[in-house]
Amino acid sequence: MPLVAERLRARVRDAARSAPDSEAFRHEVLDAIHERVPFDAGCLGGTDPYALVPTSLTTRGYDDPRAYAMAAEVEYGEADEPGSFESMVRARVPIQTLREASGDRVRATLRYAELLAPYGLGDEVRMVFRGGDGLVWGVATLSRRGASQFTAPEEAAIASVLTDVGHGLRAMLFRDGVGRVAADAEGPAIAVVGADNEFEMATPAALELFERLGWGATGRPVPHAPAALVASRLRASGQETLVLRTRTRDGEWLVVRAGRHDDENPPRRVVMTLERARPPELVSLMGAAYGLTRRECQVLLLSLRGATREEMARALVISPYTVQDHLKNIFAKAGVNSRRRLVARLVDTECLPRVGSPVGPDGWFVPS
Repeated sequence: MPLVAERLRARVRDAARSAPDSEAFRHEVLDAIHERVPFDAGCLGGTDPYALVPTSLTTRGYDDPRAYAMAAEVEYGEADEPGSFESMVRARVPIQTLREASGDRVRATLRYAELLAPYGLGDEVRMVFRGGDGLVWGVATLSRRGASQFTAPEEAAIASVLTDVGHGLRAMLFRDGVGRVAADAEGPAIAVVGADNEFEMATPAALELFERLGWGATGRPVPHAPAALVASRLRASGQETLVLRTRTRDGEWLVVRAGRHDDENPPRRVVMTLERARPPELVSLMGAAYGLTRRECQVLLLSLRGATREEMARALVISPYTVQDHLKNIFAKAGVNSRRRLVARLVDTECLPRVGSPVGPDGWFVPS
C-alpha cells in the first residue's frame, strides 16, 4: 500500500499543476483515487475556508437531484449526526469511515437511512482537505455498494494525499475558468428556499447563476443543490445571516448572502441574494490562497483601491518603505512582479469588473 500512496500522491500533484480549473482538478482527483481505492459513489467539493460550506461540487453515482437536499439536511440538520464535516474539523480528524464515526452502528445513522441505503450503498469514508496553512479547502465522501468496506490500508492511502488535494483546491481559486459565459438574465438575483430545501421562488437571474455553479452531473446542473446546502448551513449555525464566496464553472466570482425569512428558530424559509464579487469580499480569500499575513491583506486591499505607497503608509501608520516591503512579499507569494500584474490576475479571474466600465449610482462599476 505504500507504493499505492506514492503513486496516488504523484497523480494528485500532477493534476494540481496541469488542471485548467477547479472542476477538472476535482474530476482528476476522483479518477486517481478510484483507480487505487475503488468506490461506487462519491462527491468532492471545494469550500470557503471561513464559512466551511462547500461552494463547488463534483459527484459520481448520485443521479437523483433530491439527494442534494437530503445531504444538506443530514449534514446541517438538527440531528447530531456522527461524522459530520463540522465535527471532523472541530476534532481535527482528517479522515474516517462511517463505521468509525458511528461506533459500528452504521445502520442506526440518518446518513445510512437517507443517503446510502436508497442507493444500495453500505460503507462510506469521509475526508477533510486541509492545506499546509491549516485551512479547510475542501471535503469529500466515497461510498461502496453492499457489504464491501474500506480497509485501513485504503484509508491510509487516501489520507496520504489529503494535504496535496487541499493545496490543489487552493491553487485552483485564481486559475482561469474554462470559458467565460455571459449572463443573459437581467434583474435582481433573489431566491427563497423553503423548509423542504426546494425553491419557493427564484428570479431568472438567480436560477441562471445557481446553474452556472455547475452542481450535478456534467451538463445537467441542479440549481437548487447549492441553495439547499446554504439554507441548511444557515439554519444549523443559529446565525441571522451567512455570507460566502463561490465561483461559477466559467470563472466568475460571486457572493451569496443568505438570511432568515421568518421568525422561527431555526428558520424554515431562507432568502438569498447573489451578486458579483468586489475586491473587499475576496481579499481575505485571496490572502488565504497565497498565504498572506493580516498586514499584507490590508496592503493588498488598499492597493486594489488604487492607493499610492504614501497613502497606504498614512492609512496603516507605517513607513512607505515598509509598505514597499509588504508589496514585494505579496508579489512574491502571488507569483507576479508588479501591482499591475496583480490587478491583471484579479481582472482575468473576474475579481474586478472591466476597466473603463461606467460607474453606477452606488459608486461601483456597472457590469458591461
